[in-house]
Amino acid sequence: MTAPSSSCTHQSWRSGVTSANFSARKQQALVLLLTQQLMDAQFARADQAGSDRLWQEVGALEIDVDRILHLLYGGLDGSNRADLIAADEAWLQSHSTSEPRGWGLRYLHLNRRRRPAGALSPA
Repeated sequence: MTAPSSSCTHQSWRSGVTSANFSARKQQALVLLLTQQLMDAQFARADQAGSDRLWQEVGALEIDVDRILHLLYGGLDGSNRADLIAADEAWLQSHSTSEPRGWGLRYLHLNRRRRPAGALSPA
């Protein structure tokens, strides 16, 4: 069964939701959720193992660590989602024109010269 032609799926211009906008909102929701979980694990429960797992998830999702740190240590209440959104929007605005640093773990050893085999120590 297909949706009627007047449904919102055929009139994306009415809702103002674009694919890029939806992806950005979805990523922001994920950033806020991870930040709140990190606040709980690090500050409320002092759970080192849980905090490590969450940081590994941040890395696996390739979320900018500075974005998370800005929210974690910005002096915000983790339960006030509106404040977190406002702080994240401000961070995004200030970093929207800058290019990625390109020195993440994935890029560390690309285009590096390797030492010649004779220069290596036999030990």
